[in-house]
Amino acid sequence: MSAGAVIRVERSIPASPDTVFRAITTPELFARWMGPSGSTTRVDEMDAVVGGVLAFTVSLPDGTESTLRGIYRALDPPNRIVHTWADAGDGSPDVSTVTYELSEDGKGTKLILTHVGVPPEDLERVDGGWGHVLDNLEAILISPLDI
Repeated sequence: MSAGAVIRVERSIPASPDTVFRAITTPELFARWMGPSGSTTRVDEMDAVVGGVLAFTVSLPDGTESTLRGIYRALDPPNRIVHTWADAGDGSPDVSTVTYELSEDGKGTKLILTHVGVPPEDLERVDGGWGHVLDNLEAILISPLDI
């Protein structure tokens, strides 16, 4: 893993840790929240087991696509998910790590997302991106749709 910045985002989500864990590890649900507003996400591979692959492509309204890929390093349902994170489209060897920590907080779930190894030149964009996708995650979990 390359050296880089650390992003830490904390949210309180009005859903149980089991439900949040499922939204992060189920392809159909993951595709509904991962990506900026107006984008569409296609999950190419999601094998949510230690050593399994996570690969997805985000398509922006302007036609730009980004393919991201990672390997699950730890899963402790419904408390913790750790996977690597790399831009599969730019050929970069840089790999960072994303950790989701989930715990009951009395109103639902306290989610702490930590992204370690973010290239300093990408820090502002990635930090803002996580804010947007966690907004999306919260929105799908409070919607009346069955998840």
